[in-house]
Amino acid sequence: MMVSVVIPAYNEEKRIQATLKSVFLVDCVGEVIVVDDGSSDNTADLAEKAGAVVLKNKRNMGKGQALRLGLSMAKGDIIVFLDADVGQKAAEIKKLIRPVMTGEADMTIARFPPARKKGGFGFAKALARWGVYIYTGKNINCSLSGQRAFRREVMECIGNISPGFGVEVGLTIDALKKGFSVMEVDVDMTHRETGRDMGGFAHRIRQFFNILQVLIQRAVG
Repeated sequence: MMVSVVIPAYNEEKRIQATLKSVFLVDCVGEVIVVDDGSSDNTADLAEKAGAVVLKNKRNMGKGQALRLGLSMAKGDIIVFLDADVGQKAAEIKKLIRPVMTGEADMTIARFPPARKKGGFGFAKALARWGVYIYTGKNINCSLSGQRAFRREVMECIGNISPGFGVEVGLTIDALKKGFSVMEVDVDMTHRETGRDMGGFAHRIRQFFNILQVLIQRAVG
């Protein structure tokens, strides 16, 4: 089975090469697609030098749109979504790929170790958990995780994915409602953590409302 890794990236020049170097250590990975989402730094050039296929948005379109573009070009039987900032721990995706490859799960979601520093107050995570449970009856603790693997058939059945930072919650709900099996998998990954500063709070506010928008769309749709 061929595995395609899709990485949305926005101004990640400090971490993208370490992430890609680690991804290429995973034997079953057949292609790596980096979607540069309107970066103003050297993310795209560095990703290309590291050996990835690079697609570019002329302006920042948001995570969901970047993933859509990457998916449109991915050829693998198994697709992996991976954030650009996981760095040297990116090879941990092999733990996500294995259960999908063996048929143990249709989709896997990465469960990170506890955060090393305090972030927000957990409102976005709580909303995500509540939303997934209300719509599917399943308790998924890490539905916000951007690190996941799934069979191509899952996406073909779901169709389009949600825009913005609500993409993971929407994908989790849609997969479960279609009857696919979803498994959370412990990984030894880290990524850039947002703190309790203005930038961190602004990010989490956008994330919260993107998740809320996805949940409302599922209610009226």
